[in-house]
Amino acid sequence: MAQVTLADVLTLPALQGAQVIAGHAGLDRAVLGVNVMEVPDIEAYVAPGELLLTTAYPVRERPERLVELLQALDARHLAGLAIKPLRYLDRLPSGLVEEADRLGFPVLVVADHTSFNEVIGAVLAVVLADYGAEPARAEAIRERLTGVALSGGGLDEIARTLGGAVQQEVAIIDTDDGVLGRSGAIADDAGALALPWRFPITVAGAQRGCIAVGGASEPTLGQRRLIRQACFAAGMHLAQALAALDLDRRMRVLFLEELVTGPPPDPDIVRLRSRLFGWDLTGERAVALARNTSDISDAAAAAATGVAFGASAAAWTRGNDIVAIVPLPKPAMQDLVLGRWREALREQGAAPTVVALGSVAVRPDQLAASHAAARETLRIGELTAQPIVRQDSVALERLLLAIPAAELHQFVDQQIGPLIEVDNADHSDLCGTLETYLTVGNGAEAARRCYIHYNTLKHRLARISALLGADLHEPRQRTALALALAARRVAAFRG
Repeated sequence: MAQVTLADVLTLPALQGAQVIAGHAGLDRAVLGVNVMEVPDIEAYVAPGELLLTTAYPVRERPERLVELLQALDARHLAGLAIKPLRYLDRLPSGLVEEADRLGFPVLVVADHTSFNEVIGAVLAVVLADYGAEPARAEAIRERLTGVALSGGGLDEIARTLGGAVQQEVAIIDTDDGVLGRSGAIADDAGALALPWRFPITVAGAQRGCIAVGGASEPTLGQRRLIRQACFAAGMHLAQALAALDLDRRMRVLFLEELVTGPPPDPDIVRLRSRLFGWDLTGERAVALARNTSDISDAAAAAATGVAFGASAAAWTRGNDIVAIVPLPKPAMQDLVLGRWREALREQGAAPTVVALGSVAVRPDQLAASHAAARETLRIGELTAQPIVRQDSVALERLLLAIPAAELHQFVDQQIGPLIEVDNADHSDLCGTLETYLTVGNGAEAARRCYIHYNTLKHRLARISALLGADLHEPRQRTALALALAARRVAAFRG
């Protein structure tokens, strides 16, 4: 004999708006009747399986009595306590929720418009109905629904099974209103979405869709039990599908990580898995990296990478970083494509700070070297505050990083030490002015970029020349100073 549970009762229209505030673990308690609390010492007048209704009037002078009652009601195996508190209590007593959760004894707060008479009538009608001794056919249907999910049956089959049991049209719908399955009576998706009665499908505590049921009137409690079983079966099916997708994603990411971190993979395995996952790793490739301030999903990373590099690119996430194996753009287009990738990632919510491109790889076994170059390039991009960097564009910085730190510091001090001291003491920017001037090679353009008058620039250059004892027009001297300015940034990064 199948018993009516408190969870079943909560689906009745008479209890619409009721909320379970504590004791959720006891929602499977059987409901055998209903009682109303009219006296403070109600425990002497209750029976097992009863749902106790109260306005809290009997305890209005001493609300904490409700907390004391919980243990006695639980010991007498009541189904739960339903309170309509707004009229006689301005708040529920402290400790009520904690005690109910400890006991696993459900406590409900019902809406102010709830009629106790309607609740009593509705619950007793369900408990005393012929359906209470549920026919074997319903049990067989529930077993069939579970069997469909366990055997890997599809959502269409679950919908058809439920539709035949409740004699209504049934559809299984995802959270984006996509129709995943439907009974044979439904001709199209529009018909599925028009079904009025919705019941949620949850997987691991998150709603993944719903079962929609047709009919002019709300499904009966007996039908609801079958619908809930169908929701459970659909949830099992979706959980299996999600687990398969997650396993597939993990395998893809593991393979890609192995490709870019080494050791060199077996060529036959690379070809096999590339075909399996639909990747094209032939031709000139490179590893690209993006450093972000927030993380995004693998799907979002792949979508953004596809926008910039095309459908043959493969991308995945590594914490806040995004790693991609991409077809190598033509040299003249590389900065443009990297900029497009950066913008596409930003649109997906990744907020990239630096994107970097590694060295060229003409074979899969060279991707590890490209990845190492991309990591070094990304680090240099962060050091030099460049949002877009390529391995070939930071050759100078890579050379400077290969020099021992002590020698690098010594070189910087010898070449531009006096400028650094003046900048630190006077909060000036002689180093920045010199770097701009050496970069553009033209005084007027350098003044414009520094947002100063040309005469001011000439004054600063004269002061720089005097401090350093250097001829700023002599090519070798200019090269040494430019190198020292670049080395200063690298030295600051290395500490």
